[in-house]
Parts: sequence; structure tokens; C-alpha cells
Amino acid sequence: MKLPERCEVAVVGAGAVGVATALWLRRQGYQVIVLERDAVAAGASYGNAGTFAPYGCMPIAQPGLLKDIPRLLFSPDSPFVIRWSRLPRLMPWLLRFLDQCRPQNFQRNATALAQLLQHTYQGYAPLLDEAPAANRHLRHKGCIYAYASQDSLRAADAGYALRERFGIPQQRLGREELEALEPALAGKSVGGILFPESSHLDDPQRFFEDLAAPLLAEGALHFNAVERLSRQRSGLQLDCADGQRLLADRVVLCGGAWSAALARQVGDRIPLDTERGYHLEFDLDDTLLERPCCPVESAFYMTPMAGRLRVAGTVELGSIRDAANPQRFDYLEQRVRRVLGLRAPVARRWLGFRPSLPDSLPVIGASPNEPRLIHAFGHQHLGLTLAGATGQLVAQILDGRAPDWLDSFSARRF
Repeated sequence: MKLPERCEVAVVGAGAVGVATALWLRRQGYQVIVLERDAVAAGASYGNAGTFAPYGCMPIAQPGLLKDIPRLLFSPDSPFVIRWSRLPRLMPWLLRFLDQCRPQNFQRNATALAQLLQHTYQGYAPLLDEAPAANRHLRHKGCIYAYASQDSLRAADAGYALRERFGIPQQRLGREELEALEPALAGKSVGGILFPESSHLDDPQRFFEDLAAPLLAEGALHFNAVERLSRQRSGLQLDCADGQRLLADRVVLCGGAWSAALARQVGDRIPLDTERGYHLEFDLDDTLLERPCCPVESAFYMTPMAGRLRVAGTVELGSIRDAANPQRFDYLEQRVRRVLGLRAPVARRWLGFRPSLPDSLPVIGASPNEPRLIHAFGHQHLGLTLAGATGQLVAQILDGRAPDWLDSFSARRF
């Protein structure tokens, strides 16, 4: 499809955040063009755990992690691994990450995340009102953290207290209460936590395709990779892979793991790296579970979806260019079979890239070097959850109505 010569706002990326942002800007009356290198929700927005996590205020970088790092990095049974051949390139990011584990940084980051998470459903509400087909993919049944040992359950007290301080709804579950909600976990857990306001999707990609339908119908969505971003007197110019160019008054960068390279072209050096996320899917008539469940010690989610069970999680630090690590798939398969007693074969395997910053906060706000460029990326494990809220905030930024607390997410913090 031929691009127009110019537009009012160009959104780079049609993942969860890009779609929601474009829809919010469209609602505000802006003329929007969306540029996507692949397909709607083709990356991390496709392969995630399909869970809305308004409870997810715990940054990955936290004080207790420091003493566990040797075990996490060197144990073959760890949910957190590093591609050691990539360590020299990863070292600057890792040093920033370790600094964010200090108690004062952890508290600051958790407070900022909790503030943003308050807007999870508010950010989606008007978009879903206009997209009943997308709304039908939502399931409102909560989410469970399940603990296999009393030691792990006691270790969860600090996180419970933090969420309680932020007013996040949660409920402790004894073993019998947990098993009443999820009989498939009988004998596997000593207790857990229910997050009653969590929801999940029966098909994340279909959800975003249905949400993006107005953009497609109006010809606002173009499948073209942006290779270059440059400043012109009359706007920001986007050069695409097929040779086409688009001049925009404003650009919103929602390109996920590929965003930092474009941001550098206007002088913004943002320490974005990627967590390589994995999932498995099992085709099942009975998905065994009613809601997403996380066996906390193994650090993955088991999410019932339409005709299948998705098992998603773990963290691998490496490169976008590296092939999938078979051991990560084995890790997920062995543990989900142990927890649920699955005998069905694995139907699908997936590797994707979560855009991650050392402090676990996304970058949302105008570029420090180019005010016509708005950053909206780096959501790590919360892209699905925070897409609607981010889109709403971007619309407020363009209207000059951004809340003061959004400064915590500015690229200036680096």
C-alpha cells in the first residue's frame, strides 16, 4: 500500500502499545498512520501469557535478588539465564540492573509502576466499547500465584505487604481454597494468592487484530519496516524498507525491542535490551485451568486459551539474533508436565523479545532531544497490561495534558 506523503502523527509499531496508542489518538481527532514491520501483534504482543496484571508492581530488580543471583545464573534449574557469549555486550545493562536492586531504587520503581497500573482498565475501556469483537476475548476470572513450599509462601509476605500498601486487591488462599478454585493443582501447592481483578485473553493476537480493525478499515495501518528516523524543519521523516518516505508532524515510537535503535538516530541513548521470552502451547479440549496460574518457584504462567493451554515465561538475556535455546523449551515442558500431569504433545513453540529496561519501567514521554518524538516502549512483562493506559497517556502528552507523575517514566532518567 502506498504511503501518504505526510501525516499528523505516525505511530511506529502495531503491537499492543502501538495499536492502543493509535486508537487513542484517533479518538482525539488526530490523523494517524501506523507503520508495522511484520503483522498486528506479531511479536511479544502475540506470545505473552495473555494476562492483564494490574497487580504487577514488583520490579524485576529487587533487593532480595542480589543474594540469589549466583544461584539463578549458574543453576541448570533456573528460570533466569544469560547467554554467556553475549555477556560483554550485556554488561552495561546488567550493572544498571544491579544498581536498581538497591532498596531505595526498588521502592521508587515499585511506586511508579503502581501509579501506572491504576489506569490499566481505564485505558482500555473506551477502546473496548468501540470494539465488541475484541471485548469477547476477555475473561474476568482473576489470576493465581501458587506456592509449592511453606518457605516460598512466607517469602511472598513482603510482596503481599507492598501490594497491600498500594491498595491492590489480593486474597490469600489456603491449600483447600486454592484447590477448590483450581482442582488441577491438587497436591501441588501449599497455598497461594488470588488477584481477583486480573483478566485474561482467550487469544491475544485475535484480540489485537479485532481492536485494530478500524485502523485497517480506514487504511491507516501500513506494513512497512521503518529503517531511519531523521529531523526535518517541517517534521520528522521516516524512511521505510521499500524506499517510501513519510513526513509526520509527530512520531510515537512503539517499536518494542527495536525502538532503541531508532531513538538513537535523534540522539537518545536509552539502555533498552531484550529478555528472550518463550512459550509452549498444548492443544486441549479441556485446558484443566479456569484462570492463569503461576507456579511461582518456576516463574511461568499457565493460561487457558481457546482450545489450548499456553505456558509462557522465564527470562533469557541474549540477542535478538540468537537462535532459540532448546533448554528453555525443555524447562517449561518438564515443569508444566510435573504440575498438571500433561500427556499431550507440545503443539507449538515460540520465542519472542520483551523490550526491557534496567528499572522495569517503560519509557513514556517526549524525547529529551526532539520534542516532536514521543517514546512509548520498554514495557517488559506488562505490555499487554499497560497498552491502553500508555495510549491514553500519549494522547494526553500530545494535547499538553500529561500528569506530573509521568515524569518518572521520562527518558531523562537515564
